[in-house]
Amino acid sequence: MSYALNHTNRKLTLEPKITVNAKIIVVGASSVGISFLETLVFCSHLKFNNLTLISTHGLPGKKLLDTEQRKFLASDHCFNNKDYALMSLCSWVNVVVGRMTGIDRAAKHVVLSTGEIVLYDHLILCTGQQYQVPCPTGADISQHLTNREVPNSSQQRYTGKVPCNHFTLNEEEDCFMALTWIRNNSITTEDGGIASVLFCR
Repeated sequence: MSYALNHTNRKLTLEPKITVNAKIIVVGASSVGISFLETLVFCSHLKFNNLTLISTHGLPGKKLLDTEQRKFLASDHCFNNKDYALMSLCSWVNVVVGRMTGIDRAAKHVVLSTGEIVLYDHLILCTGQQYQVPCPTGADISQHLTNREVPNSSQQRYTGKVPCNHFTLNEEEDCFMALTWIRNNSITTEDGGIASVLFCR
């Protein structure tokens, strides 16, 4: 198991730290959000007592996928599972598992999908790049239209029912669900492999 080893010396022990009690909320466990929290946590002269991360699946680095399966995800290679273990952000940051659905700037709180309200003094939005379910254009494919002739649907959001075999791979949990569905609904070969599977981003 990976572990974190923290070392300190007498000089750092006796050095006074300025305590910051402001409620700082980071929304999204993207590379930017994790890097921001890492900078605050390991600041040598400041101690932050109210750091909160709001993320759909909590902190990353749960090791749901092996090295080969992680290739399904687009990665900027900023952090790997060992980095997450060495940072041990769960020791310093309050983690709220949920999806933010609203911001009340006057009352300084965010609203989660569960209806829970989380107060903040400083709000940092680091949701990262997220793939979305494509929205059908409604074009008649029998007319053999070009891309220029098809109505632009880039600003539209698909709100209908998503088919059970359609997966948007944004996080490890999404890949894990997709692989589980494929194993349960696909033809497997004698050596345990999966036959004729196509992934598209």
